[in-house]
Amino acid sequence: MEKVVCLKTSQSTCLRGLSCVEALEEDTVVTVGNFDGVHLGHKFLLKRVKERGQEKRLKSVALTFYPHPFAVLSPAQAPCELTDVQERSFLILSEGLDTVVFIRFDRKFAQLRAEDFVKEVLFERLRCKHLVVGYDWRFGYRREGEIELAKEMGKELGFEVEEVQPFRVNGHVVSSTLIRRLLHMGRLEEVSVYLGRNYSVRRQVIKGDGRGSSLGFPTANLKGTENLCLREGVYAVRVDGKFIGIANYGKRPTFGGQKKVLEVHLLDFEEDLRGKHIQVEFLKFIRDEKKFNSVEDLIKQIEDDISTVRSFFR
Repeated sequence: MEKVVCLKTSQSTCLRGLSCVEALEEDTVVTVGNFDGVHLGHKFLLKRVKERGQEKRLKSVALTFYPHPFAVLSPAQAPCELTDVQERSFLILSEGLDTVVFIRFDRKFAQLRAEDFVKEVLFERLRCKHLVVGYDWRFGYRREGEIELAKEMGKELGFEVEEVQPFRVNGHVVSSTLIRRLLHMGRLEEVSVYLGRNYSVRRQVIKGDGRGSSLGFPTANLKGTENLCLREGVYAVRVDGKFIGIANYGKRPTFGGQKKVLEVHLLDFEEDLRGKHIQVEFLKFIRDEKKFNSVEDLIKQIEDDISTVRSFFR
């Protein structure tokens, strides 16, 4: 079985692009959550799952959902995205877990009662023998299920439930909400503290409108970046761990853009990246995006920004 799969249930179909399974093949230790960003708090939880799996000789599994439940149930309240399916899977597996299981979150799945989620999904489909969850875990229709319910059902069905307390850094509970807020403010240094790494995305380079090249600064336009949590503006970045560059995230107001996009200009680089996946690591926020009165003013500002970025990497 592949390490990243989508669980097909009677309440939901599979995510496109992932292998679809009816159930797992071995008994497991399971944790459940959105795991967006896979920050230090998530890593603390995942480490516990890995340890319990090794102790009990069970497969370690992270169950997560896509899209975010709010994106389905209350789109106006849906948070921006720290990681996509592929990024999240890679980060979870990097913590040593055996399998990442996604469930497609849709309105049909949202109707599943808490008791049915425990019995049908966790126990029957995922073959859970030990469940590790965060202190504030809620589940099922309208989040009606609480940890005590899972513990009661675990006693009946034959699995244990372990509750993990919040993970704190500098007195703050580490959460995806905290990291989203810091990214919106451009406070990348603090984000790195709570993630345990620099924030990055890995996306495919797609064909853009060619405007960067016409200005003398060819850019790699990245797919699926309209809902990132980044502050709109200019960044010093590192690409694929070795190339330095400058990135702009926003709507490109000088040209009347309406949709947010991430564009990256690699310095001293001339290869064609179209169609490839690249990792963009955000190191420093340079300035806010702004509308310029003329193309000449924009070009002058880009030249100044590149000088700033080069100075940053010296």
